Amino acid sequence: MDDIAATQVMQRFGKAFFNRDPALLAQAITADAQWHFAFGPDSPDGRVRTGVDGFLQGARENDALFERLRFNDVVCRGFGADQIVMTYLIDGQHRGGDAFSLRGIELITVRDGKLARKDVFWKQSRPA
Repeated sequence: MDDIAATQVMQRFGKAFFNRDPALLAQAITADAQWHFAFGPDSPDGRVRTGVDGFLQGARENDALFERLRFNDVVCRGFGADQIVMTYLIDGQHRGGDAFSLRGIELITVRDGKLARKDVFWKQSRPA
C-alpha cells in the first residue's frame, strides 16, 4: 500500500467517524473491525471496541472523557500490503481537567480497502 492509498483509507474513515454516520462507517470499516484505545480496562489492549456499534460507542466514551480532541500534523504512511502507520500531535482537554498536547501513533490494518484494526498509542504525560 502506498501513502496515497493509505491517506484515502483514513480520509474515508475520518469522514464517516467524525460525522458519526453509521452507514458511511459500515463502508469504511470491516464488520469485525477492532479499535484498541491507548488506555482502558481491557488489559493488555487498552479499551477494545468492535464493529460499527463499537466504534460509535467508543466515540461517545471519548466525548464523555474529553472536552476537546484535535488531531494536528497528521501523516499517513502505507506499510507493506495491508498496514498504515499514522502519526499526529493530539491537542486535547480532559473534561473538567487539564489540557494536554501529546504525540500519537496508530497502527492500522486494512482488509479489502477497509479499516480492520486501529491500534492507538499515545505518549503519556504524568508528573515525575
